Amino acid sequence: MEMVFKTKTVSEELGVNPTTIQRWVKHFNLACQKNDHGHYLFSEQDIEDLREIKKQLDAGLLMGDIQIAAAKIKAPEPKAQPAGAFDERFDQLMAQIENLEKKLEEKADDVLSYQVLQHATEMDDMMKRLVKIEEKIEDIEVKLLKMPDGAQEEAAGLKKQRRNWLVGLFTL
Repeated sequence: MEMVFKTKTVSEELGVNPTTIQRWVKHFNLACQKNDHGHYLFSEQDIEDLREIKKQLDAGLLMGDIQIAAAKIKAPEPKAQPAGAFDERFDQLMAQIENLEKKLEEKADDVLSYQVLQHATEMDDMMKRLVKIEEKIEDIEVKLLKMPDGAQEEAAGLKKQRRNWLVGLFTL
């Protein structure tokens, strides 16, 4: 039977922390044995692979750049999905999308309602101002009628200027 070593023994031999050994095994997907408790057991070949990894890291390579023989790497186990899991997840995602679309539509309606209300308020304010302007014009016309004839002609010219100014104001 081949001799196997525990993680602590291998880490002491390589001069690294035991968690570093575990991280390397997971990162490089090394095919190591495990005992009944799920702890790694390393063969001489596994230790050589780990030495090679340490050597490349010490040389300045990043873990993503390290090359080890493909035969030493175990293939990741595909996760089995129940047959209807994808359909169920798809239906959940579609329901979420529909819910978000509904919320978006409601928000757009709220924004539009607010804008219409704001415009109506602005129109009411403009109407109030226009009524005040008309009242002032009527007051001025009443005062003009009470003026002597020469002053009325002069005021009529001013009235014409004001009217032109108001027309210009509302035609912008």
